[in-house]
Amino acid sequence: MKPDQLQEGLQKVFFSEGHRLVFWYDAAESFVDALDELALDGVQVLNMEGQSTFGVKLRLELDEPDVPTLLYFPYAEPAPENDWLLDIKLYAGRFDAEPTSLMFNELGLARHALREHLAQRKVFLNAKSRFAALKRLVTPELDEDGVDLVMCAAVVGAPTADVATLLFHLADEAVKEDAGLENNPSSLDAMAKYGLVPSLVRALQLEVGYPASDAELSGEATLAFGPLMLRLLTTGYCESIADIPDWAQRHAIASVNARATSRALLSRWRDSSRFYPAFDVISGWVAEALRIEDKIREVPLEQLADVATFEAVEKRLIVELCQAIPNADGRALETFRDVIAKRLDGYWASRHKNDERRQFYRQLYAALTAAIELFSLRQKHADGFHYSSVEALYQAYCDELYRFDTAYRHYAVASDSAGVELLKPLDDAVEHCYETWFLGQLTRNWSERIDAEDRLRDWKLPRIPHQQHFYRDTVSPHLDAHRNKRLVVIISDAFRYEAAEELRERINAKRYSKATLSTQLGVVPSYTTLGMASLLPHRELEYQPGSDSVLVDGKSSQGTDNRSQRLNEAVGGQALAVTAEKLKGWSRDQGREALKGIQLVYVYHNVIDARGDTASTESETFAAVEDAIEELDSLTRKVLMHFNTSTVLVTADHGFLFQRSTLDDSDRTCLNEKPSGTFKSKKRYVLGANLPDNPSVWHGRTQQTAGTSCATEFWIPKGAHRFHFVGGARFVHGGIMPQEIAVPVLTVKQLRGEKVEKRTRRKVDVISPKASLKMVNNIQRFELLQTEAVNEQLKPITLAVAIFADNEMVSSEETLTFDSTSDNMNERMKAARLSLSGTDFDRQRDYFLVLRDKDLGTELERYRVVIDLAFTDDFF
Repeated sequence: MKPDQLQEGLQKVFFSEGHRLVFWYDAAESFVDALDELALDGVQVLNMEGQSTFGVKLRLELDEPDVPTLLYFPYAEPAPENDWLLDIKLYAGRFDAEPTSLMFNELGLARHALREHLAQRKVFLNAKSRFAALKRLVTPELDEDGVDLVMCAAVVGAPTADVATLLFHLADEAVKEDAGLENNPSSLDAMAKYGLVPSLVRALQLEVGYPASDAELSGEATLAFGPLMLRLLTTGYCESIADIPDWAQRHAIASVNARATSRALLSRWRDSSRFYPAFDVISGWVAEALRIEDKIREVPLEQLADVATFEAVEKRLIVELCQAIPNADGRALETFRDVIAKRLDGYWASRHKNDERRQFYRQLYAALTAAIELFSLRQKHADGFHYSSVEALYQAYCDELYRFDTAYRHYAVASDSAGVELLKPLDDAVEHCYETWFLGQLTRNWSERIDAEDRLRDWKLPRIPHQQHFYRDTVSPHLDAHRNKRLVVIISDAFRYEAAEELRERINAKRYSKATLSTQLGVVPSYTTLGMASLLPHRELEYQPGSDSVLVDGKSSQGTDNRSQRLNEAVGGQALAVTAEKLKGWSRDQGREALKGIQLVYVYHNVIDARGDTASTESETFAAVEDAIEELDSLTRKVLMHFNTSTVLVTADHGFLFQRSTLDDSDRTCLNEKPSGTFKSKKRYVLGANLPDNPSVWHGRTQQTAGTSCATEFWIPKGAHRFHFVGGARFVHGGIMPQEIAVPVLTVKQLRGEKVEKRTRRKVDVISPKASLKMVNNIQRFELLQTEAVNEQLKPITLAVAIFADNEMVSSEETLTFDSTSDNMNERMKAARLSLSGTDFDRQRDYFLVLRDKDLGTELERYRVVIDLAFTDDFF
């Protein structure tokens, strides 16, 4: 041993451990010559060769009671019955220059019996890197198994030596090495080489009930990692379904404690941002080995709702829901909503893990949720639509029926994004529900009322403003007489009412703005040229003879330059028309400079019509709607926050009809050729002069439906039909269906001061309805109450729920989202089912049920829990 190592070891036992007297036995007399070289500040060194032990004892206790002393014995330690200094040893320290003893001292271990154990681990300790890692992890109170587990942690590079962490690292390594279930990860083989595996096996036996063999406990046989994973995951699956099927009897660990601890361990594994990818792979290996898809085929849907162990369960649930949703009654649809909510809070579709697999399942569940909404609406209106007037049906559409269109759009976007055959049967059912049932019922009731009231000759509805009066009735009142306030009007081509409702919700989710939505009765035919002209200030609208161009007060209304001129004529030179693309490109300073002195701005936004009204891209219509909503949200925010504007109006020139499926002859009118006098023909309208009557179409005049001064006439196919003309037919507009003529007017205002504070949104509160909580079983449900209904001012919250002892989690962790909009308190209740990890619980110790905000990681509430387990082991 080098002198500096000797010096360091002695200094530690005197000055770090604080001993006044230290005994050093050196039977081989290897260090006699080194005594004179020792430099221990304030410590006297006594070579006990030839010394009277009784005399030294008197000297140390009576003459020198405070002098630090090293007693060096150049011989072996005497037996206790012959040792005159035995009583002094009870409070003295010991030093041993044998390498294992030095390691023992350097590690700071307290149990002297561990010297022999360390001697058996020389192969492990010989490597400086392994010893350094061991030194960082070891604690004084460890026993032999504890030291071995720390050595296991050093082998795999784990920061702690608990069983769960060791397994996570081994699993990660097994995946990286593509070991499968048949081969061990290399670190486990290394542990076996160092004799460490029996201690790991005993820890597994204690914590998760692993049925270890005598050979594994003695080290004669090594631990097989694959079968261990198979046991753990099978046990986790059985716990989730509260049963051990016959096929699982030979794999599952049946004790209650093992069941709970396994569930908690798997929960912790899945929640780990570092190790969950390894769970995905190993879960797949185990599922394949068990042929789990066959095993779960007959398990009831509700029994599988809590299973997170195998991805095959996710697929089975989705297949079941796809098949069940179209024919389910209202109660079953609500149950399906609850199942989906649980899965979205679960593992395979978790929004807190944003990999491709989770995104895929979230898309599938988004599609299923939209389908449930669509079929729920159908259940609610099972008898069809039988409104007594055009006005009543129009109002019903704006109040509720638009939700059919929204649900259909949401389903289409999610289904297209997922792009799997799995949804094909549901695609067909959704298409039939929307196209055949909803549009069929709506068309029937709407057409009856239009005809009965001869509404095209009297195109107006009580309390609904006309689109051609938009400037007069809506824009002008916002213009300040002193011209010191700016108004921005965003006109989004084909932005229909149901999309505007979604935009309103998004805007109102923010603090600094508030949006209100109303409608105006769109001009007919509902197409771009006429709609855009009607939104401009004017005294007169008229068609240019023989053309579909619309003149505003005798001048062109097409293009931003002409529109700027029409606006300036009305506002006295303080107006501007600009494209949304140009405005988006402005910085704050550029925008303020461009708008200096401008009182009125018309912004022309074209996303939906640009893609929908082209045959090659009409299939992208609903994706374009999603993009339009996002862009309009950003545009309104930019205008309000950066360009000194307090109010923005968002409207459209018209809406549209769209269906995903290809139309057949039943969707078309019998008209194959354009009538004489036609100067414009599209799928949903024909414009011309002196058009003949035709019983299969609606025949009207723009004087009555758009307030034009000319006698232009039009044909519109009845209901939602299209004409037999060449071109795309899935995206259309021009007719008079509510989706086309219920034109949105969204008024967005910037808020300041107290109004902002009043609109400050917060997350709903969640509490335990019981003040006193007690846990008498290893697995127990805890009820939690959402105290308020979610609304525009109260946001949903996602909680992570677990039991803690101090800062250590001692249970599984459950994720629950509280998003109920119900006023019924019972409907705002959810339960977290928690499993304790281990058995060492003291009813006198403080444990807490802790509620944390899953997104922020902040603790919200904690409730004291008494854990009093009457039985620590049992069977299902």
